[in-house]
Amino acid sequence: MRRKVYFVLLFLIFLFGYLLRVWFLKDLALTFGYDQARDAIISQEILKGDFKILGPPASTPGLYHGVFYYYLLAPAYLIGNGNPVIAAYWIAFLNASTVFIVFFLTYLMTKKFLPALISSFLFAISFEATQYATWLSNPTIGIWTVPLIYLGLWAWTQPLSNLPAGKAGATARQIIWPIVTAIGLGLSIQSEIFLAYHAIPIIIWLWVSRREVTQRQFLIFVLSLIAFLSSMIVAEIKFGFKSIEGIRQLAVGGGTNLAYANSLGDYLILYLNQIGRIFAFNSYPGNIGYGGIFVIVLAVYSLIKKDRVGMFLATWLFSHITVVTLGGTSTPFLMVGIGPAVSLIIAYYLFLWWQKGHKVATIAVLLILIFGNLSMIFRENLKGATLFAIQKDMLLAKQIKAIDYTYEKTGGENFSVNSLTSPLWINIVWSYLYKWYGLPKYGYLPTWHGKDQIGQLDSLQKDPLFVPNYFLILEPMGGIPPRYLEETINEEDAVSILMDEVYFGELRVQKRLKKVPVKI
Repeated sequence: MRRKVYFVLLFLIFLFGYLLRVWFLKDLALTFGYDQARDAIISQEILKGDFKILGPPASTPGLYHGVFYYYLLAPAYLIGNGNPVIAAYWIAFLNASTVFIVFFLTYLMTKKFLPALISSFLFAISFEATQYATWLSNPTIGIWTVPLIYLGLWAWTQPLSNLPAGKAGATARQIIWPIVTAIGLGLSIQSEIFLAYHAIPIIIWLWVSRREVTQRQFLIFVLSLIAFLSSMIVAEIKFGFKSIEGIRQLAVGGGTNLAYANSLGDYLILYLNQIGRIFAFNSYPGNIGYGGIFVIVLAVYSLIKKDRVGMFLATWLFSHITVVTLGGTSTPFLMVGIGPAVSLIIAYYLFLWWQKGHKVATIAVLLILIFGNLSMIFRENLKGATLFAIQKDMLLAKQIKAIDYTYEKTGGENFSVNSLTSPLWINIVWSYLYKWYGLPKYGYLPTWHGKDQIGQLDSLQKDPLFVPNYFLILEPMGGIPPRYLEETINEEDAVSILMDEVYFGELRVQKRLKKVPVKI
């Protein structure tokens, strides 16, 4: 009877976590930029039978992530008829479902339901996890694939005495857990190629538990990993092993971190800053210092104490150190999937404190963590993916208002648009939004009079020269060199006259009149 109560509580935690993640979607608080528009288009091309094997490009030229994310998005875009909000609900569902992985792993570690429920709840209210939940970008799936690695690895490397007795336990040890570990690692690499660094903790724990690991189990793991990376392997063969050049650039110091670090000390500071932020965003996001130090102390204490559970979690928490030189402060998603380990280690020590009689202190810490995360969620999530988005105001709610403005100002007449975008001069976001939202609502599309869009995934029809109504859409300047703003406005001034200008947050739209309209 008590077990049923625990499972009911777990399901309620899942529902609460999902509600937190989608709370602001009804207000269209969804970050929608270049990556999101590109992925939406490619996912819908797959639905039309144009199957893909090459995933999104990584920040290092020549390296590509896996294609799995496109196929994961495709059903949501099919059901939603291209609506990115439906895709966000779907990704948020998968994100919230991680509470079950966290619960199961904690239970395997402690053999107790209470710490398992606490860890699940802490993950459900994690500020960072809620930010990932509606961020439509390939790294976001690592929030649940990375915990799969450590679920499989923990169960795989346990002494036989800790495993369930009988045939089922033996089968799980021999086959299931090596496969689960491979699924987690394979899909994590598919989501973000640099997440291959989680292979290091796998190697460490397989070595520590070498007496428990058989050659057969290791072979099953390797073959399963190859299977889940097969699309990336095929893409390498088909496109001429492009990753070799990317790996060469990383090997000779061409990583993205050079702007932030020039010596070993710089890298150490960068690493501490990165883990401090991630630890805080999953514990007490209201204060980066307190939250970060709290988790670092727990992890270091676990290593000193040589507690197997704590050491395992510390290995997970500190795993990012092997790639710290590859990602600067602009790539926080290199640590995706470490957040659940924060929930696990906090729950583990809260439970130990509770058992030792420190119940008041345990409850006080838990309440502080709840307050810190919930207050941050309701303060930040209405602004979209503030942890990851470079252009902070590229919100679907404001983009929709901008599109409505262009249609309403022309009173049903044809018009043409130009835009200043990040990446520069790629109009894919506005092409997608006009076709998904503007066309069904208003019955027609604008034309395009900006820089050539030849070779882009999607574009509006080029301006046929006789459209008098012009609009210039100026995206938020995050990631756009300032000189291009003046350059773009000057180019537009050469062909049109400014009539009106409105702001939707940092998003700006100018209503213009073509200087010399040509009538046919």
